[in-house]
Amino acid sequence: MSANTTYTIDFHGLKTGESYAYDFPIDDQFFGRWPEAEIEHGTGTARVTVLKHATMLELNVSIDAEVELTCDRCLDEFRCPVHFEGTPVVKISENIPEGERYSGDAHRETNNSDGDILWISPADDTLDLGQYLYESIMLSLPFQRVHPDIRNCNPDMLKRFRIVSESEFDELTHTNTADTPDSENPFAVLAQMQDKQEENNK
Repeated sequence: MSANTTYTIDFHGLKTGESYAYDFPIDDQFFGRWPEAEIEHGTGTARVTVLKHATMLELNVSIDAEVELTCDRCLDEFRCPVHFEGTPVVKISENIPEGERYSGDAHRETNNSDGDILWISPADDTLDLGQYLYESIMLSLPFQRVHPDIRNCNPDMLKRFRIVSESEFDELTHTNTADTPDSENPFAVLAQMQDKQEENNK
């Protein structure tokens, strides 16, 4: 199946009672639609299945991707896996409840507050899922955005910002040294530089 790079569904062209599947790429071009956002790079796919009814669409949304984030601990970039599952319902109606509003975009803030019910006018030609997919990714990000393994953090930045204590830093510098040569262990290299500087200051 070819990827749909417009992130839209022409629901008028769907047959009632039929199910349809769409693949939407999650990539740098996708995140470029929101230049003010913290995410610029990512790779993955959003699979959306649609079941058409007379006055609504049942959606099943599954997102599997990796996005590039800035580590809160060391400020280096790292790849963060993202997974999302959602089953929003899109209601097609000329009359909507008070407090709701129409939108060609599947957008949580401009529709139902819980994001599970979206409204669209039958006068609209297409449903744009770009905003919904973007918000789903953002809501799936971990609260603490750090390297899963602290040993992958930038040791120089950890030391500079005093992110870890002296004892924790010493433990990191000696972790896995039996399997990793000092020349390939950034923490060990940093520790050697620190020891050398201390000797020179004596």
